[in-house]
Amino acid sequence: MGRRLLALLEQDERSGVRRLAVRERSRWRDRQAERRRAQRMRDLEDRYRAQGATRLAGVDEVGRGCLAGPVVAAAVILPANPPGLAELDDSKVLDAPTRTRLREQIVTIALDWSIAQVDAEVIDRINILEASMQAMRLALAKLQPPPDHVLVDGNRVPGSGLQETALIGGDARSLSIAAASVVAKVHRDAMMVDFDARFPGYGFASHKGYASAEHREALERLGPCILHRRSFRPLLEYDALHVRPTAPEPGTGKLGEDAADNYLRQQGYEILVRGYRAAGGEIDLVGRDGTCIVFVEVKSSDRRRRRPEERVTAGKQRRLTRAATHYIERHAKLQEVEFRFDVVAVDLSTTPPRIEHIEDAFEAG
Repeated sequence: MGRRLLALLEQDERSGVRRLAVRERSRWRDRQAERRRAQRMRDLEDRYRAQGATRLAGVDEVGRGCLAGPVVAAAVILPANPPGLAELDDSKVLDAPTRTRLREQIVTIALDWSIAQVDAEVIDRINILEASMQAMRLALAKLQPPPDHVLVDGNRVPGSGLQETALIGGDARSLSIAAASVVAKVHRDAMMVDFDARFPGYGFASHKGYASAEHREALERLGPCILHRRSFRPLLEYDALHVRPTAPEPGTGKLGEDAADNYLRQQGYEILVRGYRAAGGEIDLVGRDGTCIVFVEVKSSDRRRRRPEERVTAGKQRRLTRAATHYIERHAKLQEVEFRFDVVAVDLSTTPPRIEHIEDAFEAG
């Protein structure tokens, strides 16, 4: 509907027609503003292309503020005047179906695109800002041949060795950066949905690792898992509230673990670690029996009470399972590894201690 016709309708004597004209003018203004926004995103990139940038890349990251999961970066090289991306904008302002649809269009028409991630363990070691820069560098390194200019969302460039320009609010100013933000967001969201099946109870499929009330409640209930960034404040606060001595004081527990350690070594076991703490649980001994990893719960006492396997409650079994999963994913060489849970009961009322070893005492809970 043209502007001249709208002006005539707005002067119509009928109130219904005037209301229709007002609505149509509002929609017309919105369409015009959207066209101007999209054109500005293209104009900025056209200036770099006019200066000789034939392979202009946009790079962006998602997941920087999450408590769990990797930080993911994407790099995208679009052709000049790419078709069909009129809706493209900063991924944060788009709904999930629109992002998914645009992602398919982007990877179809892009001259090149790539994704890279940096996991929680590295984030904790080098901090989230440096991890974000590393993810961007990794994504850019996958583009072959390399771009001749890189547009980066934010106020810092990753230091890829390429010609780089930082743009504050770049995902709303550059078509290529917006494309990278959409590709990274869709990829990371899909990862977190997969993680939800592997680590049930945390709600990763809904909050995607961000610090929602649901996530904080699950963290308090279940404790951290391997995906959590232990250097982030809520995790540091959790660890402070649930701290335990790293070196047990002498007592029945320490004496029992020593006795169990000696016994298992005599039986041919290799003891890999003692007192493994992770994901809200602690494993007394981690050993290897041939090709099988054995997670050992030691029960010490100076008098006989319930059978030792009966003293490992369902809640304890769940905590041991989470800690064992953490150990396997960080230390096992294969994705699938043979493992079991044993209980070693140590009766300290006799000299030497009487030991009962229950192999495969319970299944992963």
